[in-house]
Amino acid sequence: MIDVYLGLIATLLLAVATLAVLFTVFDNFSTPSVCTAVKIALENPGSEVIAYGKVKVWDLDDRLYFSCGVAVEKRRIMTVEKTEGLLTIGTTAEGLLYIK
Repeated sequence: MIDVYLGLIATLLLAVATLAVLFTVFDNFSTPSVCTAVKIALENPGSEVIAYGKVKVWDLDDRLYFSCGVAVEKRRIMTVEKTEGLLTIGTTAEGLLYIK
């Protein structure tokens, strides 16, 4: 009888640990649609794309790193006002990236 309870407790703990790892991993990544919108905006100066999702940004050295593998020099970024929800991602005619 004790073996049944121990098995149940072990299974429950494993499920909780798995969910904790998944939520931690997914919290540190951007939504694919937002990453695609950033890439499109950078490739087409003067364009604007609207996407829904989340973008994770790391500020290191002279670049801003997006979790989707895109690195942008800080001199090419105008502003990053918002990081989740309905995002307007675009570039100016000079090629400066903005996220609102």
